[in-house]
Amino acid sequence: MAESRIRPRLLRGFQDLLPVRARMRRQVVDTFRAAFESYGFAPLDTPALETQEVLLADAGVDANKQTYRFMDLDNEPVGLRYDFTVSLARAVAMNQNSLQFPFKRYQFGPVWRFDKPKRGRFREFMQMDLDIVGAQPYEPEVELVAATAEGFRRLGIGGYYFRVNDRRWLGSELARLGVSPEKEKDVFRVLDKLQKQGEGKVRAELTGKLLLQDFDSALEFQRMQEIAISDEAADGLLALLKQPDALREYLAPFLARMRDEGVPDDCVVPDPSLTRGLDYYTGFVCEIQLKGAEALGSIGGGGRYDNLVGRYTSSSLTGVGLSVGVDRLAESLASIGALPESGGQSSARVFVAVFDDALVAKAAGIARMLRVAGIPTELWLKSGNANGRTLSKQFKYADSVGIPLAVVAGEDELAKDPPVVQLKDLRTEFGEAGKQREVPLASLVGEITRLLGS
Repeated sequence: MAESRIRPRLLRGFQDLLPVRARMRRQVVDTFRAAFESYGFAPLDTPALETQEVLLADAGVDANKQTYRFMDLDNEPVGLRYDFTVSLARAVAMNQNSLQFPFKRYQFGPVWRFDKPKRGRFREFMQMDLDIVGAQPYEPEVELVAATAEGFRRLGIGGYYFRVNDRRWLGSELARLGVSPEKEKDVFRVLDKLQKQGEGKVRAELTGKLLLQDFDSALEFQRMQEIAISDEAADGLLALLKQPDALREYLAPFLARMRDEGVPDDCVVPDPSLTRGLDYYTGFVCEIQLKGAEALGSIGGGGRYDNLVGRYTSSSLTGVGLSVGVDRLAESLASIGALPESGGQSSARVFVAVFDDALVAKAAGIARMLRVAGIPTELWLKSGNANGRTLSKQFKYADSVGIPLAVVAGEDELAKDPPVVQLKDLRTEFGEAGKQREVPLASLVGEITRLLGS
C-alpha cells in the first residue's frame, strides 16, 4: 500500500520567501534600520499576541473584522497584532517610568490581517514602524517623514510621494457643513474608501443610500443608516476634497519644515481626501505611494494618535507613527521593474572547489581562512552521484547561485613553494582571456578583496 502523502500547499494570503526575495527583504530592513538610527530612533520589540481587550480598543470596525482572534490555553481571548501601534501604546503605558520622553522607537516584524488576499495584499506581511511618543506637532511628523525618505534614498528608490492630510482640519470642515462630531470617525472611515470604490459609492454610503446587500452584516447596514449625513453635506464635502489649497495653507508649517529637511516638494502632496481608516488617528495622517504602482495601493502610512496611550494611563502622552509594508513595497517595486539588486541564492562571495577527495581538508582550510577574514565563502559539498567532484559541475553550480569568484586548489599548486591557487572570476564568460589567474595563497585574501571591491 502506497504511503499517503500530504499535498504541500500554502494558506491563502501567506507566502514562502525563497533566498533571493528573503535577502532582498533583509536588505530593505537593514537599510531602513540604519536610516532610522541615524535620526536617533531606538529599537523596541513587542509580542505577536495581545489580549483582545488591548488589541481591539479604538481600532474601528475594519480592524475588528480583520483581526485573527482565538482563545489560548488559559482561556484568554487573544489576537495576532494587525499593526504595531496598539502594542506600542500598551508597552509605553506599562513602562513609562523606565522611558525618557520624547520616546523615539522603531520596530520590524510580521503582522497579520484576516483580509481578502490579492496582489500586493497578504494576510501575513513584514512591516516596519517608526514612532515618536511625547512630542507635539509638527516636528515629530517632520522627523518621521524625513527619516523614511532617507531610507528610500539609501536604497536608491525614487518616484515615491507622501500624501498628507490632518483630521483636525477635516473635522473643522465637517462642522462647517453641519456634520456632528459624533459622526466624524464614521465619515472618515467611509472617505478612506474613496480611492478604491470611487465617488459614487462613497457618496451613497455617506448619505445612507446603499442597500443591505452592500454590507457584510445587517448590523453594519443599520449603523450606516444611523450615521448618514445629508445630501448637501455630502456634496459639499466631496467638492472640498478636490480643492487642496485650503489644506495646503493649513499644513504650511509642516511643508516648510519638510523643505528644511531636504525632502523635495513633489514628494509631499497635500490631499484632502486622505483620512486613514483606523479610528485612533486624531490629527496628521499620511500614506506613501509609489509612482506607477498606485493600483496596488499605498506602500505605507500612519498618523497622529494623541489619545491612544490614554486608554491605559492617566499620563498625557501624545504619539505619532509611520509604517512601511516591506512586502507591499517589494510587490510595488516589482510591478515597475525597480526591485533593488539582492544577489543570488547563495550568500557567499567566494566558492572553494574540491579537486578530489584527498584534498577536502586543505580546501576546507582555505575556506576557513577566507571566512576568518570576513569573506562569506561556500565549500563544495559532494553530491550523490559519481561525478560530484567534476570542476565543470562545481563552477556551474557556483555561477547559478550567484557566487562571483571561485578558488581551485590542486595538489600541484599547493605543493609549490610558496603555495598557489587558481582564482576564477565567474562574472566573465568562460573562455575569455584573464578569467582565471594563479595567485599565491598568502595573497589570496587581498586579491579577492580587490576583485570584490571592483
